[in-house]
Amino acid sequence: ESSVLLCLKKRFHRNLIYTYIGQILISVNPFKDLSIYSKDTATEYQQGTLSKNAPHIFAIAEMAYTLSQSSGQEQCVLISGHSGSGKTEAAKAIVQYLTMLYQGSDSHRIRQPCNVLPILESFGNARTILNDNSSRFGKLLNVHLRHGIVVGTSISQYLLEKSRVVFQAHGERNYHVFYELLAGLPVEQKEEMYLQEAESYFYLNQGRACEVPGKEDSRDFLVLVKALEGISLSDDQLSSTWAVLAAILQLGNICFTSYEKGSFEHAAIASDTEIQIVANLLRVSAELLQSAVTHHVTVTSYDRIFTPLSVEGAIDARDSIAKALYYLLFEWLLLRINEWLAPWESDCAVGIVDIHGFEDLGVNSLEQLCTNFANEHLQWFFSQTVIAQEEEEYSQEQLAWIPIPKMYSKSCLDFLTAKPHGILCILDDQTSLTQATDHTFLQKCHYHHGNSPWYTKPKLPLPEFTVQHYAGPVTYQVHKFLNKNRDQLRPEVLDIFSQSRLKVVSHIFQRAKAAYGQRRELGGRGRGLRPQASTLVSKFQQSLQDLTVKLRGSHAFFIRCITPNPRKLSNIFDVEYVNCQLRHSGILEAIHIQKEGYPVRLPFQSFLARYGLLAGSRPSSLKQREGCAAVLAHVLGHPSNLYQIGVTKVFLKEKARQLLERRWLQRQSWAVVTLQRKFRRLLHRRRLRVLQEKVTVIQAHFRGYQARKRYRRLKKTLVLFKTMILISRPLIQRRKRCQVTTVLSEQGKSLFWLRCSIPDVGLLEIPAEFSALLHFVEGEKSSTFPPLPITETQPPEVKVKDDLSLPPTINSYPFSSFVKSHFQKPDFPAPGQPLQHPLTHLDAERQESALEINKLV
Repeated sequence: ESSVLLCLKKRFHRNLIYTYIGQILISVNPFKDLSIYSKDTATEYQQGTLSKNAPHIFAIAEMAYTLSQSSGQEQCVLISGHSGSGKTEAAKAIVQYLTMLYQGSDSHRIRQPCNVLPILESFGNARTILNDNSSRFGKLLNVHLRHGIVVGTSISQYLLEKSRVVFQAHGERNYHVFYELLAGLPVEQKEEMYLQEAESYFYLNQGRACEVPGKEDSRDFLVLVKALEGISLSDDQLSSTWAVLAAILQLGNICFTSYEKGSFEHAAIASDTEIQIVANLLRVSAELLQSAVTHHVTVTSYDRIFTPLSVEGAIDARDSIAKALYYLLFEWLLLRINEWLAPWESDCAVGIVDIHGFEDLGVNSLEQLCTNFANEHLQWFFSQTVIAQEEEEYSQEQLAWIPIPKMYSKSCLDFLTAKPHGILCILDDQTSLTQATDHTFLQKCHYHHGNSPWYTKPKLPLPEFTVQHYAGPVTYQVHKFLNKNRDQLRPEVLDIFSQSRLKVVSHIFQRAKAAYGQRRELGGRGRGLRPQASTLVSKFQQSLQDLTVKLRGSHAFFIRCITPNPRKLSNIFDVEYVNCQLRHSGILEAIHIQKEGYPVRLPFQSFLARYGLLAGSRPSSLKQREGCAAVLAHVLGHPSNLYQIGVTKVFLKEKARQLLERRWLQRQSWAVVTLQRKFRRLLHRRRLRVLQEKVTVIQAHFRGYQARKRYRRLKKTLVLFKTMILISRPLIQRRKRCQVTTVLSEQGKSLFWLRCSIPDVGLLEIPAEFSALLHFVEGEKSSTFPPLPITETQPPEVKVKDDLSLPPTINSYPFSSFVKSHFQKPDFPAPGQPLQHPLTHLDAERQESALEINKLV
C-alpha cells in the first residue's frame, strides 16, 4: 500500500493524474483545469503506443478503438469510483477522443453526444453531501463505429433516483433542472405556470440548500434550452416539458387534513388551489386527480371500488405521481436523445459504463442499497476479469498458469441476492404481500440474518440495519422501502394522464400504460414464460444482469477514479482518504493477483533497450529472445524461478527486477565515472589551451605596456632637451652679440654700433628727459650722424607699490613650460619690436602700465 500511495502522491503533485497499475488506469481528480485534453494531445496518443506515451485516458480510448477494429469484439470501458471522483468527466473525455479523431468526410451528419450532455446533467444530476454535481443515475454510452468511423451513439440509463424528486436530506438539492427552470424562465412564462421562488416549494426546500456555490442556474438554463432545441424539440414540446416540471412542484405543495369516518382515518385535501393548478398545467380533470390522491381504486370484474386513503397513504399517492411524472419525462427525453444520436448502421461499438459510485450518505434508503449492490456486483466482476485476463496473457505467451485463489468472495452478494432469504429476495416477497410493512420486512431480515457476518442489527430498536459491504459498513433506513420497491403506477393514474390534452403527457403515459398491460398479460400466461420484473429491485437486478452479460461478451478496460481529499480542494492529497478508496476499488487486490505470478512484464524490445548491455556477449548480434535469455542467464543464472520468457515478453518477479536494476545501476555508475573521467580530461585540456592563450595575451599586453612606457620616457627626455635648447639659444645669441660689440668697440665705432644694434629705436616712444639728451647729442654730432626723428612724450606714471612679480616656482620648470602655462601667447615679437600686449594675464587697468614699462626697458 505504501509504495502505491507514494507513487500516486508524487505523480499527483507533479500534475500527473493518470497512473497504470497493470492494465488498470488510476485517475486522481485534480479539481482544477490541467489542459491535457486538447486535439494535439489526442493526436500524440493516436500515433503512439501504450508503452511510449505517458498514462492517459486517451491511451485507454485508443486501445479500445484499436482492439475493436482488429479483433471485431466489442470493447467496454468500466468507470467506477466514489461520488465526485470524476467518473462523468472521464466518460466525456473518452467520447471526446473518439469523436474528435475518428470522423468521416460526412462528419456533419454525425450528431455529437457532447451536445446532449447538458440535458442529462440537468435532469439526472443533483447536489449531494458528497458532490455538488453528482450523477444520480447509471448510464451505458455506446459509441457506434462503421469501418473505423464514428457513426453515432446511444445511451441507456440504470436506476434513476426517483425518490430525490420528493425528498432530499439536509445539505442536498433536488435535480438541477428545477432550480434552473425557476432561475432562467422568462417572467411571463413563470406567471403562466404559477411559478415562484425555489424556497416556496416543499420538493425543493427540504435540504435547505437551494443554491450551489459557483453554479449559475440561469445561465445553465439557457444552455439546457439550447441543447433541447438541438435535439429537435418543438416549442410546444418545450412548453409541455416546463409544464410537467411546474406541475411536479405544485404537487409537492398539496397538503392534507384528516377526518374520521366509521372509526377509520380518511384524508382530504386542505386546499383545492394546488390541485387546480396541476390540473390546468397537465390538462387533466381536477376531480379525477383529486380522487387519485385521496382514494385507492380496486378494479373488479363488475365495478370499481374506491377506498379512502389515510393521510400517510395520500402523501405516498401524491409522491408516487410526482416521481412517475419525472421518471417518464426523463425516459421520454432519453428516447428523443437516442433518436437524435442513433447511427444509421454500425459494425461494432465501444461501450462506456458510468454507474453510481459506492455511497454512504447521511440518509441511505433503497436507492443506495441498489447502488452499493451494483458496486458489489461490479467489484466481483472486476476481480474475476482481472484473473481471467492474467490467465489469458499467460496462455498467449505460452507460459504455465499457476491458479490464484479468488481474492473476492461472493458471500456478500449471496447474502443480498440468494434465494429464498437474501435481503433483496425478502424485500420482493414482502412487497407482494398487501399486509406487509417496512417493520415486517426489517423483522424478517433480523430473523434470517441476525448472526450473519455481513449483517448488523441496531443496538437500539430503530428502523434500520447495517450491511458490511466490501467498501465498508453502510446503515440503511427502511422507511418506505416497500413503497419504493413497488415502483408502479396505479391503473387509475395511468388512465387519468393518458387522457391529458398535452401531447407529451398523454404520449408518455400511454407508453407506460401499454408496458403495464404487457407485463400483466405476460405474467398471467402460466409457467411457460418467465414473469416480467415488476418491482424496483427485480428490474434493477435484471438490468444489472444484462449489463454483466454485455461486459462478459466484451473486452473490458477498467478505470478507477480517486478523490484526493474529501473537501475537493486542488493540490491536497489525503493519504488516509486515498488509501481507503484504493481498498474499496480493489486496486490492491489486483496488485496482489499480479504479484502472485510475475508482475513485471516487458516486451523483448523494451527489455533489451534497458538491460541489453548487461549481457556477456553483444546482444545486437543475437535475436531478441536469445538476447533476453543471455541477459537473464548472465545476471540471474540459468535456470531460475525468478523469470520466464514468453513469446513476446519477459515475465519477471519483483526480486529479479530489483537485481537487474541493481546491476544496471552499477553499470550505469561505471559508465558515468568513465564519462566523467574523460570529460574532466577534456575540460582540463580545454582549460589549458585557454590559459595558454590568455598568458600569450597577457604577455603581449605587458610588452606593449613596457614599450609605451619607454616611449613616454624618451619623449619626455626629448621635450626636456628641446626646452634646454630653447632656453640656451638666447644666451648663445647674446654671447655672439657681445663678441660683435667687442669687435666694434675695438674699432672705435661705438655710436654706430648703438644705431645698428637698435635699428628701430626711432619707433619707440621715449621720455622727455631722454629726448633732451638725444637732442643735445644730435646738436653736437649733427655733422657726424644724420638727423633722427625723435618724438617726445611724457614719462610713464609708475605706481609706487607695484605687486607685479614673477611666479615663485619659475626656477622649478623649464622656461617653455612656464611660457605655455603663464603667458597669454607663446610667440614673441621680432627683436627690437615693442610688445603689442602684455606677456602674462593681467587686469585691464595694469595692461597699459606693463606695456609702458616694456617700452622704457
